Amino acid sequence: MLGARTQPLRLYRLDRLPALALLLFFLGCGAGPKQQEAAPASRVAAVKANPAAVSAAAGKWCDISFPAASAPAMELPPVAPARPNGSTPAFSKDRWVWLNVWATWCSPCIKEMPMMEQWKAQLQGEGVVFDLWYLSVDEQEKVLSNFLQQRPSMAPGVSLRLKDYGSMFPWLAKYQIAAEAAAIPIHMLVAPGGKVRCVHVGQLREGDYKVIKELMQ
Repeated sequence: MLGARTQPLRLYRLDRLPALALLLFFLGCGAGPKQQEAAPASRVAAVKANPAAVSAAAGKWCDISFPAASAPAMELPPVAPARPNGSTPAFSKDRWVWLNVWATWCSPCIKEMPMMEQWKAQLQGEGVVFDLWYLSVDEQEKVLSNFLQQRPSMAPGVSLRLKDYGSMFPWLAKYQIAAEAAAIPIHMLVAPGGKVRCVHVGQLREGDYKVIKELMQ
């Protein structure tokens, strides 16, 4: 269903970003860190795919997939609401949860958010009901708070932040994402009942809509 990428995939390596962000800041990059260009290979080169794909769509889109019988439970790292008066709800037993891992300095993350919200509304109109959650990995709470205050339409609804950046890599390792391969944005599809079925690393493409719809039906 999905063809080969026409451009190299751009990812933010999480294990290198703090130093990279600082370097770019002192070089005068006021808009935030620029993306690192990956080699024009498949995103699966960054995160090893699980051969036990649950469907044809998962095999094409999911960098890591888990069969229903052995899928790991989604256990969030220590988090807090990203906005004042926000909440951290439990995972739904009767609907999917799409968890988006992002950061304010990740331009692909920011770019794809409006599309994700549009897809959510469109999919719900087609009978595919799910919750869309956002998890920021920004290290500085104040930076995230200011960003969201200035852009209230970004990361709406359930919006969370890491309490401790150091908890990120042990958490990702539970879902077979190694620190040396971790990059954002990361998209995690959690089935009704809280089991992680699919992990996609990298920015969304227009053609991904049909794949996501198939995975959550």
